[in-house]
Amino acid sequence: MAIIRGRQMGMDMPTLAKQFKTSKSVIWATLNTPNRSKTTGRPLKTSSGDDRIIVRMSKKNPRLTSTDINSELKDQYGVQKAPSEEANDSGEEPFSSTEVGKGSSALGWNKVLWSDESKYLMIGTDGVTLVRRPGDKRNDPKYQVPTVKHCGGNVMVWGCFHANGVGPLIRITEIMNRYMYKDILEKEMLPYGRFQMGRGLLFQQDNDPKHTYHFVKDWFAQRRVNVLT
Repeated sequence: MAIIRGRQMGMDMPTLAKQFKTSKSVIWATLNTPNRSKTTGRPLKTSSGDDRIIVRMSKKNPRLTSTDINSELKDQYGVQKAPSEEANDSGEEPFSSTEVGKGSSALGWNKVLWSDESKYLMIGTDGVTLVRRPGDKRNDPKYQVPTVKHCGGNVMVWGCFHANGVGPLIRITEIMNRYMYKDILEKEMLPYGRFQMGRGLLFQQDNDPKHTYHFVKDWFAQRRVNVLT
């Protein structure tokens, strides 16, 4: 299938043979197999024209993420629906504007206060950076990601948001522990949440150990704060 798509995108047989490390006769046989159109798997969501645009974009900036590519396809090239937004194979849209969970409505989710801690590096990222490159360009500086010793420092913050806006953003300057977390809940989360949503708010947090200590659970029980399961 990749050989066929490469041919559709304008690559000649010698280039395809070099790319897939095989002979031109194998490429020719693959392209001329009578039942090649009877392929299995998920149907394609982009046209050959869209694919050519994506290739040009990736060559121009090999560090573009799929989200960046989707946005540019819509904003600059007029593609109305990016691949990730297409309906699924049954013809249904993947997300509903009213149903956001099994047996739940958008109205119910309006009472949830979402929260998390995040670390932001001053320079670069500590995750995996994907770079699209030709197979023989591994050591080309154009396709290498520059690094900074010790990542240039970072900022750790706790924040929250709800259906109508964002809440306080608290910088964490020390190692976050259960006592510091409880202080943030007491001094920042609870006053803000009750001011915005009243006493019926539903608080969300992940299962980080400092969030699930009995010390923190007891605080929620004493303040009568419901926590999203």
